[in-house]
Amino acid sequence: MENGDRSQPGEVRRPKRALVLPGGGGRGAYQVGVVKALYEKGLKFDMAFGTSIGGINAAIVAQGGIERLEELWCQIRANDIFRLPSPHQMGRMLLGHKLGLLDNSPLEEVLRREVNLPKLRATNMQIGWCATDLCSLETKLFMMDDIMSTNELIDVLMATSAIPMAFPPRHINGHGLWVDGGLVRNTPMETAIQMGADEVYMVLLHPEKINVCPTNMFEVIVRCLDIVLDASARKEIQTAELYNRLVAEGNIESKGRKNVDIRVFQPKRAVNTTLLEIDPHRSRKLITQGYEEAMEMMADYSPNDSSASQDKQDKEISAARAS
Repeated sequence: MENGDRSQPGEVRRPKRALVLPGGGGRGAYQVGVVKALYEKGLKFDMAFGTSIGGINAAIVAQGGIERLEELWCQIRANDIFRLPSPHQMGRMLLGHKLGLLDNSPLEEVLRREVNLPKLRATNMQIGWCATDLCSLETKLFMMDDIMSTNELIDVLMATSAIPMAFPPRHINGHGLWVDGGLVRNTPMETAIQMGADEVYMVLLHPEKINVCPTNMFEVIVRCLDIVLDASARKEIQTAELYNRLVAEGNIESKGRKNVDIRVFQPKRAVNTTLLEIDPHRSRKLITQGYEEAMEMMADYSPNDSSASQDKQDKEISAARAS
């Protein structure tokens, strides 16, 4: 994966593209299928922003691991990500010393094994993760350029994926109690626009339409989270549409700015899994669904740069320099 505009004189400048991956727990496998389809269409991304499971997906995709990400989703189960608390942890929770119902230390083991700081730095992509501090109520996008160590990177990824109440919050640089930023800013699309994206590709995880009543308390909680996530996504999309409208109208506030092509991918049919349900069979189905729906949506799309033409340009430039 590459970053930057390498256009030569007389060439058409490649659009600056951003990938935005919001949260949605066990549904995150859908994003894998969509991104896989986008790659097959020849798209290259200069930025990747994520929240919660979308943040973890973004990290592994950014370090060049779409194939590895698909393998992971086709292997992992819920107990590879979290487990019920031990008696000792239960005691701490009852005493108010533990701020999450579940033990997510297995997730940390996965992240330390799979996420590679040097690889992320080598991509030259602009990468960010969204989290919220329960102490100050600040919601912040942690950028890759500001992360100095593997431990800090793991803290940020554990924080952005810490579903409030389910998973314990995380200290970052020894401060705050940081959790999943999705309740406030599940789709950090505005950041992509502010950082100069020409095209934004956002992959939501809640279905377009839901017409099934929850049947138990857990489903009621999950549905309430769906409402919050949907509201956050709609707000970001409406803000982006307003931005484009102001640019089109030549509004004084939009002077010097450009129209942004925004493509939103979202499950068209019901997703039969909740935030904490993760198993290989469901994940494979979600990956297939994401891939097929994205390929259908992109059927008539031809990017300004294909992987083949970019590789050809690379070889031509290298040959010219060698001679």
